Amino acid sequence: MVMKRICTCLLAAALVVGAFTGCAAKPAAGTDTTTKQETTTETTTVTTTENTKTTFRESYTSTIYPALHRKGGSGYSHELASYTTYYDAKNETRTANITASIRKLNNLVIPAGRTFSFNQTVGKRTVLAGYATAKVVQDGEFVDGLGGGVCQVSSTIFECILRANLQVVSRAPHSLEISYVPLGGDATVQWNTTDFQFKNTSGTDIRLQMTAKNGTLTCKVMGQKNVKPKDVKISIKKTGKQYVLTRTVGGKVNYTTYSTYAKPKKSQ
Repeated sequence: MVMKRICTCLLAAALVVGAFTGCAAKPAAGTDTTTKQETTTETTTVTTTENTKTTFRESYTSTIYPALHRKGGSGYSHELASYTTYYDAKNETRTANITASIRKLNNLVIPAGRTFSFNQTVGKRTVLAGYATAKVVQDGEFVDGLGGGVCQVSSTIFECILRANLQVVSRAPHSLEISYVPLGGDATVQWNTTDFQFKNTSGTDIRLQMTAKNGTLTCKVMGQKNVKPKDVKISIKKTGKQYVLTRTVGGKVNYTTYSTYAKPKKSQ
């Protein structure tokens, strides 16, 4: 009898423990016990100092020329022409823009018969491309804009290829007077609106050699063959408000271009 009571008590205790254990194992209705892993998404906004009000509008170029490539080493040992202009090396942003552009131009090979496009070679002047804010010509005055100083590079090349007797395909003057080349001898560029272009009519492959150091910017046209033109003369005459640049080779005129400038509203 005693053993029967003990067994009954043990059985009852086991049922009670099992009931409590079952309650602990089963979650309450509507409770989500799945472990959630929290993730954080960080959004980074990249900003630049580019101001659309001080950059030039874009349009599509009408002609895309075959790509030109840079090539170092020997093989271009004959100097066909050279020209040097000067800039203020203490002007850090203008110096940076000149340096950024000649990185794309130095050692650029232009095969015989091929055409060089400044905008296509140098590309768009942006902050990400290494350009800074400096003085540019816009709306009749000098204002701060990306790429100020690049036109001095294109103008230096223009003066150089004139002396190498290469064919000018496209050239336009600034709207305002500039000082780094003689008036009438400049070549302005604006991304995808105004380009400077010339054709290699020398009869040999040529290479541009460009350096900018301590305020001195130099462009040289180096050829594979010695085809340096003889008796090249560049003259600029002012007639009224117009500047007329003339190139003569061997006493014969083979290129003439005209320029008219306005006085700047602000000092350069």
